[in-house]
Amino acid sequence: MSDSYIYQRDIPVLGRSAASQIRKLVLPMDAGFKQALRAMAARLDAATAAVGEATLKAAAAPPLTAAPRRSRQGQSDPVATGRDLMRRLVACAASRPSGAALARDLLQGQTLATVLRRRPAKLIEGMTHALEALERHKHRLLEHAAWMTELERSRDALEPLIRSVRKSRLARRAMTPEMKAARAEWLTTYHAAKLLVECVLRLHGKASLMPQIFDDLADEHHVSTPVDPEPTSQTSAPASA
Repeated sequence: MSDSYIYQRDIPVLGRSAASQIRKLVLPMDAGFKQALRAMAARLDAATAAVGEATLKAAAAPPLTAAPRRSRQGQSDPVATGRDLMRRLVACAASRPSGAALARDLLQGQTLATVLRRRPAKLIEGMTHALEALERHKHRLLEHAAWMTELERSRDALEPLIRSVRKSRLARRAMTPEMKAARAEWLTTYHAAKLLVECVLRLHGKASLMPQIFDDLADEHHVSTPVDPEPTSQTSAPASA
């Protein structure tokens, strides 16, 4: 039975620790099992390394892009449209009396170049702030209502793209088929190592060492390891007259 309750993030630590403890504590106990124990520790190291490699490969995969960023109606890229809108709005604001201060408020004190370089999610935040700034300064920009309508429309057009990007990121965090295969192999190897180690420990009356070798047994009690029976002098012998 595989220990499927083990978290993926714990596999590297559990695997390395168990292999090390097998070599340190169990291998010297019984010469007859040395070859089997060495082979098992090596297999566990290899399975642990395979999990790490699969995880790194998944993390290094290129991000999914929403290309081309066009709607089914053939509309233009919403990110480019949003950036162009912010550029035109700031230019319009800067052309008015005391426009530098108004433009600075629209951009939250940032430069236009900085705002335009931001990723789509931050561009939406910038548009939301610009809407709030326009509401505060509507008396200084007569056409503020038209600008606000255009900003809201452009911001709404970006929302589907943001959802798509977030969905892609979540998909990358999920286990790939290679990660699933490596995990399954590791769980099989780890459980087999438990069986072999427990066999050797029981032959030498040291089954209680199992949690010292397999760290998950120290914290979780999914696997019960009964204590070897030992003679007791308190209850087994009848009282002498």
